[in-house]
Amino acid sequence: MMRYPELHYRWKWRLRSAPEQLWPFVADTNRFNRDTDLPAVYRTDEETGENARQSLRFSRLGVQLEWEEEPFEWVRPYRFGVHRRYHAGPVASMRVLVKLTPQPEGGTQLLYQTWVRPSNLLGMVTVPPLMKFSTRRSFGAAFHKYDELAMKASPAPEQSWDVHFAPGGRARLAALQRQLSEETGEPELVARLVEAVEKGDDFTMARLRPYVLADAWGVSRRKVLEICLQATRAGLFVLRWDLLCPLCRGAKESASTLAEMKQQVHCEVCNIDFSANFDRSVELTFRAGPAIRRVEDRSFCVGGPQVTPHIVAQQLLPAHEQHSVTLPLEEGRYRLRTLELAGGQFLMAKTEGWGRLR
Repeated sequence: MMRYPELHYRWKWRLRSAPEQLWPFVADTNRFNRDTDLPAVYRTDEETGENARQSLRFSRLGVQLEWEEEPFEWVRPYRFGVHRRYHAGPVASMRVLVKLTPQPEGGTQLLYQTWVRPSNLLGMVTVPPLMKFSTRRSFGAAFHKYDELAMKASPAPEQSWDVHFAPGGRARLAALQRQLSEETGEPELVARLVEAVEKGDDFTMARLRPYVLADAWGVSRRKVLEICLQATRAGLFVLRWDLLCPLCRGAKESASTLAEMKQQVHCEVCNIDFSANFDRSVELTFRAGPAIRRVEDRSFCVGGPQVTPHIVAQQLLPAHEQHSVTLPLEEGRYRLRTLELAGGQFLMAKTEGWGRLR
C-alpha cells in the first residue's frame, strides 16, 4: 500500500485582542467548526475508548470520513491541539496545533498549523486546494470575527439570521412579549429575552443558560432566572435539568423534571460513578419552545478546551515519559488528576509560589 507524504500548512493572523480575550472564542472548537462550514459530527461508537478516545464520523461533499480522535491537549490561554487517525475516507491522519502568542505592542499572533497525511490519490489531489484556498479563507474570517467579539467588554450571545420559526411562531412570540412584560413589570429585560429567542443561534437556544445571559447583560442573575421560569409557564421555553459530572462538568443525564433524573450516573470520559447533588451537580437550562421556533441541537466537535473551560491544562503523556509544562495559574486551589487513576493531588497556587495540600 502506497504511503503518501504528510502535508504541512502554517498560517498566521495578527489580531488586536489579547490571548486571554480570544481564548473563549478560538478554543470553542464546536462553534469554530460550525462557523467554518464543517458538517455536524456523529459518534460511531457510544462507548468512549481507552484514555477517552472517541470514534466519530461525518460526511462532506458526498465523502464519508470516520476517525478516532484523541483527547485535545491544551494550556490555557496559549495553545491547544488534537490528533485524529482516520479509518475511512481520503485522509489517513490529521494533527492540528493552535498557538496564541501575546505581542509586545499588544494584541496576539495566532498561529494555526495542520499536518495532513492523505490515504489515497483522491486525498492527495483534493486536500491541497481545499486547504490553501477555501479552508484558509474561512478560518481567517472566523478568527477576525472572534477578534471583534473579544474586543467587547461583555459580548452578548451570538446571533444568527438563519432562524426557523414554527408556523405562527412569530405571532406567538409577540403576544408572549406583551404578556410577560405586564406580568413581570420588566419590559426591557423581557424585550432582551425575546430578542435572544428571535435572533440567537441554535447553540444558544438549545441550552439557554440564564446566568450567562445575566452576566452578558450586566443585570441580576436571580431576576433573569425568575423571568425565564415565568416564560416557561407561559410557553416560551421548555426547561431541562442537567446532571453534570463533578470533574469534566459535562451533562451526563437530562430530564424535564428532577423526579425523572437518575440518582447514580457514570461518566465514560472521566471513568467515575457519581451521585446527583442538587447544589453542586444539577443545572437548570432552557430551550425555545417548539411552538415558537425550531432548534437543531447538533455537534460539530465533541472535544476542545471549551467543553471543560474550568480545566487549565490537559496533556497526553505516554508511559515512562516525562513532560514539563509551564502554566499561567491564578492564585487558588487546583486539582492534578489522571483519567486512569482514582482521586487526585490538590495544589495551592500563590504569588510567592505553590504548595501541596494534604
